[in-house]
Amino acid sequence: MARLIERRDIGFLAYWGVTQVWRLFPPTFRYKHALGLSRLCARIWLTLSRREREQTLHNLRLMLNGHRSEAELAQISMAHHEAHVWAFLVPDILPRLSPEQIRAVSELRGVEHLQAALAQGRGAVLLSAHYGTHGYMIMAVLRAHGLPVTAVAGHEATPVGQDEPEGSWIYRKLVHPVREYPRTALPFISRGLVPDPKIARVLRDNEVLWIQGDMHLTEEQIAHEQHVVSVPFLWGAAPLRSGPVRLPKVFRSPVLPCFGFRDGSRVIVEIEAPLALRPGNSYEDAIADLRAYLDRLEPRILAAPDQWAFTRHDNLPQWIRADAQETPE
Repeated sequence: MARLIERRDIGFLAYWGVTQVWRLFPPTFRYKHALGLSRLCARIWLTLSRREREQTLHNLRLMLNGHRSEAELAQISMAHHEAHVWAFLVPDILPRLSPEQIRAVSELRGVEHLQAALAQGRGAVLLSAHYGTHGYMIMAVLRAHGLPVTAVAGHEATPVGQDEPEGSWIYRKLVHPVREYPRTALPFISRGLVPDPKIARVLRDNEVLWIQGDMHLTEEQIAHEQHVVSVPFLWGAAPLRSGPVRLPKVFRSPVLPCFGFRDGSRVIVEIEAPLALRPGNSYEDAIADLRAYLDRLEPRILAAPDQWAFTRHDNLPQWIRADAQETPE
C-alpha cells in the first residue's frame, strides 16, 4: 500500500518545485540553460546526500573493477548526476519545441542502416537503452527527422499490467504527471503483460518500433513475467526481458541498436547496423540475441559510465549479480 510521505519525497518535491519554476521560462531559454542548471542541481544533490554519493561510488567500483582512481570515480559521479538532472529537465521542454527547433540542437547518424532495413518491407525495431539522452529525447529526435517511429514502453514507475504508479501520494499525484508530460507530443504504445495489437500493426505497416532493452526488473517482475532470461552483463549476470529480440522474429523485422548521447547541449542519436539474431526461439537463442545487443551497449557504458541512467541506482548490485546463475524459463 502506498504511503502518504516517503523519504524519497524530499528529492521528488525538489524536482517538482524546480520544474514548476522552470516552466515559467520560454522553452528555447530553458534548453539553452538546462546544462548549467543541471550542474548546479547535481552539486547541491551530492553535497546534501552522503548516501547518494556512497551508493554511486560503490556502483562505479563494481562497474569499473578498479580501473579508475577514487578521484576519477568522484568526477564520474558528478558528471553522472549532471546528466541525470539534464535527462529530467530537457524532456519537459519537448512538447513545446517544433521539429525544426529539435533538429537545430540534434544530429541523427546511421539513418542509412534504418533505410536499408525498411527497404525489406517488414518494419524495423530500434533497440535502445537507458544510456545518454535516453527515452523521450531520442524519440523526439527520430520523429523530428521524419522517421515513422512509435515507442513501446511502460509508464513512469508503473508496474507492468497496472495503470496506477507505485510510490507515495507525492510521487503519484505531483511527480508522476510531470514525468509523463513528454508523452503528449510522442506516439507511445504502453507495455503490458499481453502484447498490444498495435505493435503488430506498426511492423506490418513497415514502420519502426523503439524499445529499451536494458530495463531493470524487480524481483516481483522476474517472478511473474514470462520470457525473462539471465544474461551475462558487466560484472555478473542480469535478468532481462527477451521480448525485444523475440517479438521481431515473428515478423522477420530487423533489429538495430540505437543509442543517444550528449555533446554539450547537442543531442546525437546513432543508429547502428542490424544485429545478427539467431533464427530460433529457445532460451539459449534468447541469451545469445540479448548478448549480441549488450555487446553493442556494454562498451558504451564502460567508456562513459556517467551516461548510463542506472549508475546511481541503489538496487543495481541486486539486479546485476556476480553470483547469478542462468536458469531455464
